[in-house]
Amino acid sequence: MRLFLASSELGNYPKSLRRLAGGNRRVLIIRNARDYRPEDYVANILGDKTALFLQYGFDPQVLDLRQFFGKKDALEEYLDQYDPGVIYCLGGNPFILNAALHLSGMDKIIRSALLADAIVYAGESAGIMVTTRDLSPYQGGDGFTQDSKELYGSEAPLEGLGLIDFYPIPHTNRGELREKTDYFIRSIESIRKRPVLMSDSDVYIVDGRKSELLRG
Repeated sequence: MRLFLASSELGNYPKSLRRLAGGNRRVLIIRNARDYRPEDYVANILGDKTALFLQYGFDPQVLDLRQFFGKKDALEEYLDQYDPGVIYCLGGNPFILNAALHLSGMDKIIRSALLADAIVYAGESAGIMVTTRDLSPYQGGDGFTQDSKELYGSEAPLEGLGLIDFYPIPHTNRGELREKTDYFIRSIESIRKRPVLMSDSDVYIVDGRKSELLRG
């Protein structure tokens, strides 16, 4: 299994993602954590992310999972044709992202592809929070109360991708988020799980049996 989990963008370690990806530099950017935002705002974010990946020698393409809700077979066919080396989830709202992954079947596709060592899963902020087994400790955090039913007609599941055994807390270097960080620490520790605090320069990497938290 290959994972590249960043607090923000690619942290200070874009070369580590290049190494993990190997020869397949096609990146599929999943945008859905931002679906609650206006489209012009999301377009600007996606423009920045696309430029970032191009800067580091990747070939990015954006995917909106809403076009594949209830169409897992069609999504698998799309992925077979594009053949990404990296699937990257944007930051935003982890519950909305998790709902989109679930409704499209992308959650199952990601887990299968990781078991086959066919992709790198990468993400930032919300994109790393969904890699936990259970998103419930993140409930109640400021900005994470958006109801996915309003957007998608379906409640967001709390079951995450189950790729890691700890709970990352992104953006811990941002002073304005101190209250949110403290809330997450208390919430995670209340269920006897381990919080891992990550600044925006940090990256957590899994490469097979090796895992490492790279501090910026």
